[in-house]
Amino acid sequence: MPSVFFHTFGCKVNQYETESIRERLGRAGFSPTDRLADSDVCVVNSCSVTEEADRKCRKFLRKVLRENSGTRVLVTGCYATRDPEKLRALSERVEVVSNPDKDLIPGMVTGCSLSADAVPLLTVFSGHSRAFIKVQDGCDAPCTYCVIPKLRGGLRSRPMAEILEEVGTFVREGTKEIVLTGIRLGSYGLESSGGRVGKVRGNLTGLLERLAAVPGDFRIRLSSLEITEATDELLDLARGSEKICPHFHLPLQSGDDAVLRRMGRWYDSRFFSERIARVREVLPHAGLTTDVIVGFPGETEAQFENTFRFLEAHFNGMHVFPYSSRAGTPSARLPGHCDPRIIRRRVDSLLGLDKRLRAAFQSAHAGSVRMVLVENGGGFTDNGIRVAVPRSAGARPGDLARIRIPPPEIFR
Repeated sequence: MPSVFFHTFGCKVNQYETESIRERLGRAGFSPTDRLADSDVCVVNSCSVTEEADRKCRKFLRKVLRENSGTRVLVTGCYATRDPEKLRALSERVEVVSNPDKDLIPGMVTGCSLSADAVPLLTVFSGHSRAFIKVQDGCDAPCTYCVIPKLRGGLRSRPMAEILEEVGTFVREGTKEIVLTGIRLGSYGLESSGGRVGKVRGNLTGLLERLAAVPGDFRIRLSSLEITEATDELLDLARGSEKICPHFHLPLQSGDDAVLRRMGRWYDSRFFSERIARVREVLPHAGLTTDVIVGFPGETEAQFENTFRFLEAHFNGMHVFPYSSRAGTPSARLPGHCDPRIIRRRVDSLLGLDKRLRAAFQSAHAGSVRMVLVENGGGFTDNGIRVAVPRSAGARPGDLARIRIPPPEIFR
């Protein structure tokens, strides 16, 4: 039986799409392997959100070419879409497949006419205690730093009935956490057509209502929402449902209004602050995390301090990204690109803040009992706290268990 090795870079959407390819190849007689040296085929699903993501992909491909001289190498994803020639230049063995053609990979590997129209619903999510369910693709946001809309195209939403069937299969098989994901998750139900956007499939709240009604002992987590998509309707639904995790990842990118305008973001810090206050009013125990970009062109020390203070006042944790200039984006042409040493110092400052905020949030919940999805080495509460799971809990990876939250190490 021929074997195939998979490696995925980047977002949860990429991870879902890799699993779809894995499942289709498995049905065609290919055996997945976690040993690169033993593989007959290697499928790499790439990311290109930053230059660092590109570099990591090239480094990994060189490893593949070096360690297995006979494996067939296919690269897909956003880097493959953005700069296919740079990937092909690594070796004549590298086959590049763009995002729009990603679903054709099983047919390319097997030599059979497995068309994109024959993509089955996912039934297994390998190596994970939770299942990532892609409900939407594409983005139409005007962010000046981001290349992803060009690589993923306009807004597209999966039919609700298809999502319900897929989630129902996972729940019946015992999956305890479903993570809804998309390139722009909060735009579920919207489609782009001829430069216009129209609602054709309901909205995310409507989808959540249907999913929360699926029978079974499981919970639903949202991967990421723009602040304008954290609507009162959605928050009220989350308050009334035990299945929807009170954890919201709300990308801020900057806490300074002038920087936000240069970024092409469509809100200001006051609006963001008011919506955060609303989230905490409706869901007082909710975990709130965010993304932030450090060193955007023209960012002054004072503007960075505005961001630092905003993060400190509003969030329980963050993902920190040094600004990465992407060719073809408006921000690449802006003046005032920051010195890498300054960016590194600011990144380190925010990483320290992240540790303090996460510890403070856990400390505030220490002694309370919350549901934790058990994984190897620990697990996450419904509101996003990473905790150790004591052996006395008697829970196995993949189980939901009631765990008393311990104080964080930093406060012991």
